[in-house]
Amino acid sequence: MKQKKFTQEVIDIFQQLIGKTFSVNQALEIYMGGASNAHSDVKLARQHIRRNMLKLIASGDLDVMASSGRTHQYRLTDQFSLRMTTSSDISLNIKTESPHQHDKIERSLSERLNQQKLMLLTAMGETEEYDAIYKEMPEMRMQIQSLYNESRDRCSKLLGKVKAIENLINISSR
Repeated sequence: MKQKKFTQEVIDIFQQLIGKTFSVNQALEIYMGGASNAHSDVKLARQHIRRNMLKLIASGDLDVMASSGRTHQYRLTDQFSLRMTTSSDISLNIKTESPHQHDKIERSLSERLNQQKLMLLTAMGETEEYDAIYKEMPEMRMQIQSLYNESRDRCSKLLGKVKAIENLINISSR
């Protein structure tokens, strides 16, 4: 696999954001305010920043903290900070995926997503059935309640897994 390095200007931008939660727009503002930015067009500059952020996410140096609609909040990981403070050569190496590996990863994530969705539907059906039986036979409440609660908790966990995998698929397809 080919090694890619971030430019010094990109490293400088993200070093200013260590320890902060930020959006693409905030990183873009720092980039556009810098003297050495190579993009005078805001759209091209945003694409440049976004591509580098995706590389940082892939290398484990950047985490997606929260999102509301299309706006995401990011935070650099301790790994990024450690790399910046311990490295005598400030360049940040990451491995880029070959197109074949990208397809393999996407296929694997899709298969995993389908498995999790199937498990979610099963757990939802189980929860619905416990609820229906309880409504028909309220005298079984003691036997049904714990099973219902476990099934409902499993639904919540599986929904979280489905959302996580969908987020990864969205990130890898950009």
